[in-house]
Amino acid sequence: MADRRARSGASGRAARGGGAPKKKSGAKRFLPVRRGQLISPFGVGAVTDFRNDEAMMCAGLDAWFNGQKPPQECVIREERLQQKLNKSYFVLPPEYSEADGGGKIKIPYVRFPLWHYCPRCFRMKKSTLIGAQPRCDSDKCVKGDFKPRMIPSRIVAICEAGHIEDFPYQRWIRCQCSDVDADLYFKAGRSSASLAGIKVECKHCGKARSLAGAFQKGALDDIAQCSSSRPWFGRDAGDRACQSNLITVQRGGSNVYFPLVASSIYIPPKDVVESEAISRVLNVQAVWQALTDNLVDGHIDRNRSDFLASMQGVDAAALYEAAEGRLHRTVRPAVSGISDEDYRRQEYEVLQKGLTDPLSELYCDPVAGARFGWLARYIKQVGLVRKLRETRALIGFSRNMPLGEREDGLQPLSLGGDIDWLPAIEVRGEGIFIEFDADAITKWKGANIDWHVARLISRYNDRRVDMKLSRREVDARFLLLHAIAHALIKELTFTCGYGSASLRERLYCNVESRGADRRRDGAERRRNGHGRRRPTGRG
Repeated sequence: MADRRARSGASGRAARGGGAPKKKSGAKRFLPVRRGQLISPFGVGAVTDFRNDEAMMCAGLDAWFNGQKPPQECVIREERLQQKLNKSYFVLPPEYSEADGGGKIKIPYVRFPLWHYCPRCFRMKKSTLIGAQPRCDSDKCVKGDFKPRMIPSRIVAICEAGHIEDFPYQRWIRCQCSDVDADLYFKAGRSSASLAGIKVECKHCGKARSLAGAFQKGALDDIAQCSSSRPWFGRDAGDRACQSNLITVQRGGSNVYFPLVASSIYIPPKDVVESEAISRVLNVQAVWQALTDNLVDGHIDRNRSDFLASMQGVDAAALYEAAEGRLHRTVRPAVSGISDEDYRRQEYEVLQKGLTDPLSELYCDPVAGARFGWLARYIKQVGLVRKLRETRALIGFSRNMPLGEREDGLQPLSLGGDIDWLPAIEVRGEGIFIEFDADAITKWKGANIDWHVARLISRYNDRRVDMKLSRREVDARFLLLHAIAHALIKELTFTCGYGSASLRERLYCNVESRGADRRRDGAERRRNGHGRRRPTGRG
């Protein structure tokens, strides 16, 4: 990917609820974050550990760009995904550069967790969401003007609804002191390396207790209730009560943040080929708006298109044809209501037919399976995907359990209804598309495999129901394709030298309507056959 080394700046102080950042003494420091990491795994609402023992949380989209419209150079357009997610466009996290003339836009962060402790005297202090990292000012630690930097709390509390807050240390030790009188200490003893060796004590009232059992199920049920806290929106507590129980987790635990990312392969308009230069011009919001604001009988104004082409230095005829193609594809019925199966089927059908124009942003050269000897019994064709563009957009996130787009508990990225965009990145790469023979897979399945897989899927879905997750439709064909995809990824790491982290699989398997597939004739089932695409682009 072209900008894989680009960095986004994280501002140490963030806006509260989308307003402009408050001015405080001292310059805002630059904390580097990769642009792709702001989509996953350190997107909005995620806790990120920086150097110097500093933990921060990415603020909501309301606070990005100081509440203003994103700059044009950050706008990404992917019409199919825009329609599906009901968004006007996507935004690439801005690139920050300390060099002269470089971008100076920073991504706002808030400070979380709020509880910190001194590694020397173990005294605890609570900071604010917007402010500098606290320093210990106890008589034991202060030497002249030097105050030791305090360390953020190791543990936090989350709930299944996606809220997160500090661990209730005072309530845990039954301390009833006011915020002014409380004098907490976080002492890590030498008697045990487990939580039983960590003791929290209030020297004002003398109450003390170890953290043993804090991670047990229901440990906080009788101690504290979820306050609906959403720090990424600048809110210590919510405006309504939350009925979910609090769960103790480690600050950097894998169950603290599950980003939901939607991805889409760009499909060029039918019968219209866009060169990269034309695509870059049409992706500029101002150009596209100028072309579509004043249509002539439902079509692009040719004179206006020619003028913009001369301004941008591209071929006028090519710009007009590409704009017409995008316009007619955009005004088609929206795809927001279709299932993920139907959405991916659009990609599958394009890859199956192939696009052999090297100027297109999706260039797939199909090769008949007969060329691969004995494998022709199982493979209908192999597509050499020489070029593709994938858009990955962050939709929301959940905590404790990963959730789907339509499941309850998914937290939004913004509060304001006027935020009509989502953060996203573009990945350009290459790949391999393999279309398997549907009849061969049917013969492989048989009664024995279907029976064995049905038991596995039944136990899998029973466990999902126990975890309050929706059932997932999977069958033997999906498991087969998934196993082959990962076997190919492992082989490519040895053969081509790619790192496994830079390889991704994308499965095309019709599992939602497999019952209807059985009633169709063989030709129709082969049309809905099974393929996979694995982009090898680095990102």
